[in-house]
Amino acid sequence: MLFGLHQSLRVSLYSKIPSNYSYPSTNYPIDTDGGYHGYWAKNIYNLNKNYGSADDLKSLIKTAHSMGMYIMVDIVANHMGRTHDNYADFIPFNNAGYYHNYCVISNFNDQGNVEYCRIVGDLPDVKTEDNGVRAIFQCWIKNLVNTYSIDGLRLDTVKHVEKDFWSGFTKAAGVFSIGEVFSGDPGYVGNYQNYMQSLVNYPMYYLITEVYARKASPQVLVDQHDRVSFSFSRPELLGTFIDNHDVVRFLNVNSDWTALKNALAYTLLARGIPILYGGTEQGYAGGNDPANREDMWRSRWSTNGDLYTWIQKAMAAKKAVGGLGANDHTHLYVTGNAYAFSRVGGRLVVLTTTGGSGTSGTYCFNPRVAIGTVFHSALGSAQYTVGRDGNICVVVSNGQPEILLS
Repeated sequence: MLFGLHQSLRVSLYSKIPSNYSYPSTNYPIDTDGGYHGYWAKNIYNLNKNYGSADDLKSLIKTAHSMGMYIMVDIVANHMGRTHDNYADFIPFNNAGYYHNYCVISNFNDQGNVEYCRIVGDLPDVKTEDNGVRAIFQCWIKNLVNTYSIDGLRLDTVKHVEKDFWSGFTKAAGVFSIGEVFSGDPGYVGNYQNYMQSLVNYPMYYLITEVYARKASPQVLVDQHDRVSFSFSRPELLGTFIDNHDVVRFLNVNSDWTALKNALAYTLLARGIPILYGGTEQGYAGGNDPANREDMWRSRWSTNGDLYTWIQKAMAAKKAVGGLGANDHTHLYVTGNAYAFSRVGGRLVVLTTTGGSGTSGTYCFNPRVAIGTVFHSALGSAQYTVGRDGNICVVVSNGQPEILLS
């Protein structure tokens, strides 16, 4: 279920489903005019009444906070909902003067075209360079955060709004903000970190998919990691992911759960803030949206499945070494089908391979710690000791990744 600020504010809301609940058909209608997904606002001040009241949202966030959880909301400033040249129903931007002149993006290499034209022909593009519009948005986001005790923002369609809009917007919000710049170019995306704390790490996403889903050489992952290091001022604050609502799910590209676990080992434990998209832990394999936006209740929120329990173990390893918040990622070993890295000075070592299910091998490499250091598997019972040559030799069975703690 989604909580929405009239299709502008999106927050995941999970509740226990009664055992006798009748699950709806998959052939549900889509409200194409209002937008089923929460990105086509009509009134930025109102909650979407289909999802509950202001008190419901406050209660949700209060309950989450009592459980040690933080709540982030998804914010759209680039455009409003669908229009047929009638702006009167939009609040507060209720006339054509609040919007750019009509044009649809035709050249994504032209930044002016990207910022001033519409993503879709009937989604009016807000004139965010206007000081009056900026003042409205800044006042709105400050009040929104304070009213609902929101902990962070995910900023949608960031590259479609001029960069300096975001400085004032995020300052007014006063909370952690992660922006979506839909591009795989580290140089292009990196500049946006001058205007917000974090970005969704699309530059790494494409290479993670190439390596672990399509079995490209891990060297391309290493090379891109280093380009990201050069292009971003705080690469450790980037949000690393393999699935989200805008791209096909990993298992749609490669249905092998072993390949997914290797990709998850990188995503959850490499440098950056891991983003785990709902349904990945249930083995969802949807294609292009809306197929990748599967409802969660169909899974009944199973917590004993193979992927779910594997992720628990990986996250327990992350917690055991302090949460991995620093820019301390060290490349240890790379071949045509294997990649190993360490964090926190070698206290955690991760070995991933790309062969998938049915493959095996022994991989020897130097973890760059003292001779005699003992590593224990966070996933099983294996144990490795650094030999006189400085190496450990890790045995891979059935293509599974290995996570080691010293």
